[in-house]
Amino acid sequence: MAGAMMGRVTWRSWPVVSRLEWRTAVLALLAALAAASSAVVLAVDLATGGGLAIARGVVAATCAAAVVVAGLLVWRRRVSDAQAGVLLHLGAVATAVSGVVQPDLGWQWLSASALTAIPVVGVMHLRGWGLLSLTAVACLGAPLVFAAWEPRSLLTLIASVAMAAVPAVVVGVVWALAQQLDAARAAAARAAGLDELTGLLNRHGLAMRVGPLVRAAARAGEHVSVVVADVDHFKRVNDTHGHLVGDRVLVAVADALRGAVREDDLLVRWGGEEIALVARGEARRVTRLAERLRVAVEDVDEPGLPRVTVSLGTASTPAPTRTSDDGASELSARLLDRADAALYEAKRTGRNRVCHSGLLHPTSPPSSVLAAPATASATVPMTLAAEPSVVTLPADPVVALPGTAVPPST
Repeated sequence: MAGAMMGRVTWRSWPVVSRLEWRTAVLALLAALAAASSAVVLAVDLATGGGLAIARGVVAATCAAAVVVAGLLVWRRRVSDAQAGVLLHLGAVATAVSGVVQPDLGWQWLSASALTAIPVVGVMHLRGWGLLSLTAVACLGAPLVFAAWEPRSLLTLIASVAMAAVPAVVVGVVWALAQQLDAARAAAARAAGLDELTGLLNRHGLAMRVGPLVRAAARAGEHVSVVVADVDHFKRVNDTHGHLVGDRVLVAVADALRGAVREDDLLVRWGGEEIALVARGEARRVTRLAERLRVAVEDVDEPGLPRVTVSLGTASTPAPTRTSDDGASELSARLLDRADAALYEAKRTGRNRVCHSGLLHPTSPPSSVLAAPATASATVPMTLAAEPSVVTLPADPVVALPGTAVPPST
């Protein structure tokens, strides 16, 4: 039993270590190495009866300071970049000073080597002037350490120049690699949220950005609305012209839609030939926007591509909504479901038209929201249960608009 329990104990089971941020852990490790090196030097000097030409008080103070810093870093678990920058600058200055005041050659080499490592660690926390000043301290500190050599010789000069150049070269290389890594991470994050073909957001990208949009709408006292567009007879396009032309059609449709929306609206390739829009604005505005989207696609005329149209369904919240990020995702999913039902009605009643699901105000009669021809109306029953942080959307009529019908302005 005891053996089994011991077998399950790992370093991650230690509460402090498991929550220690990795960059802070590197700083703590650097401080621990400084403490260990100082302790070894002090122990050797004591064992040899003062065989090393060192000031024991300086070495003991260095060891104690390093132990304290390592302990504080482990206890804090995470330090800010500014705090790390202060610690690294203080460490570089203290290392250079101790190397200058200690006459022992081994200690001087140890100090110069530490000065090379400190700015490399600084790349994890500092950029710009902060990293430049830390590198300057290291580059100037190393020659000062070797300037204390006696007798001064050509070897001293070579060592001084080399140790001054090493931190700059190493930091330059590591900084360039860090820049490339940051750029690759940013590109990967963008790619993870974008559809590869159209450049629109994908579902993951929508999940990441819908929360801020809903919160901004709530702060501005605005509604949240959704439009779902589907390319009419897209299967016929693929069967007749081939999938490569079908892909080009989707790109052309996406470009047309992108040119008709605001910068802060979220355009999403929802799947296949379906493209969704999540936007701030009431039902009337978004239904008019959907009509502009329909016209924008209808007007696309590119050489080598067949002309296509889209059917669109819209849905809106009945009131401004305050919700968490999880609630925002749930809200957008429910709006998308309702808009998709309206889209189905647009398909059923003739395609190349806009259908709206939901009322701006639950108590308003349908005629006060949309002025639609009597021949183009239908009702799709939709009900949603009330849930925490999700606005309950009432079951409202779905009204189909012909392609030329535009809702009246308020």
